[in-house]
Amino acid sequence: MKIYFYLFIALTCLKLSNANALPEADTAYKEIKQTFGIVPTFMKDYPQSGIAGAWEEMKGVQLNPNSVIPPKYKELIGMAVAAQIPCRYCSYFHTEAAKLNKANKNEMDEAIAVAGQTYRWGSFITGMQISESEFKSDIDKMLMFVNRQMAKQAMEAVPKVVAEKIQSPNDVYADVKMTYGFVPNFIQQYPANSIVGAWKEMKALHMNPDSAIPAKYNDLIGLAVSAQIPCNLCVYYHTQAAIQEGATKNEIAEAVALAGTVRNWSTILNGHMMNEKDFRGEVDQIMKFSKDKMSKEVTLR
Repeated sequence: MKIYFYLFIALTCLKLSNANALPEADTAYKEIKQTFGIVPTFMKDYPQSGIAGAWEEMKGVQLNPNSVIPPKYKELIGMAVAAQIPCRYCSYFHTEAAKLNKANKNEMDEAIAVAGQTYRWGSFITGMQISESEFKSDIDKMLMFVNRQMAKQAMEAVPKVVAEKIQSPNDVYADVKMTYGFVPNFIQQYPANSIVGAWKEMKALHMNPDSAIPAKYNDLIGLAVSAQIPCNLCVYYHTQAAIQEGATKNEIAEAVALAGTVRNWSTILNGHMMNEKDFRGEVDQIMKFSKDKMSKEVTLR
């Protein structure tokens, strides 16, 4: 009899616990529907005990129009991280959300390219076992020189090497020295037969004043991807570069948090193996609902 009594008590406590958890989950589901027009399957599949917190976190950063990183650049960060994971679900969601937030094709293409380049250099630096202290010292020297050059350019015309004139490894090393004041070890170690293209690509994406994405957000994209790889040395580079471009501590924290959020939901989606066609259909519903809501808000103003 005692066993049945204790079992009854345990089940009663469990029911009370669930009863206490359900109202919070129900509130979250109502807010999700108000925000998206539906409660998407991947959120229904999330444990009820955690959905309120997960939703609160998503609202606080990714869906917050007043967060420190503008919505368009948050979605470009999401695109870049999703492409690198890789996660087809998240890539579709963040691509559509980026479009909703007025990102153009050039910006989206560049975000993905930055993700790829970050992963390539992260792979090389990690694979070559570049010394952490040496790498950080080189980055500090590089950025210090660049900072001085930027100040100099504001006062006088500084000659620049035209990309088309860089045709050999020696041309690269000369241009790198002009750009950074010296040739960092990780560039010296890169295969000579590939360094010309790799350097041209790096300059086009990270040192181009006419790039589609402003330099600060480019480095925040690089930081988010680096954090998720993870590549500690890449994290250091993109953090310092972003700071030099004017990024605040809050912007850096938000970029890294977005990387974690994308990874979290990617894990949920892939773990449940949701039908991709059904997922895309739900995302399309969400985007249509969001677009209609944004149009109404503009009309009301």
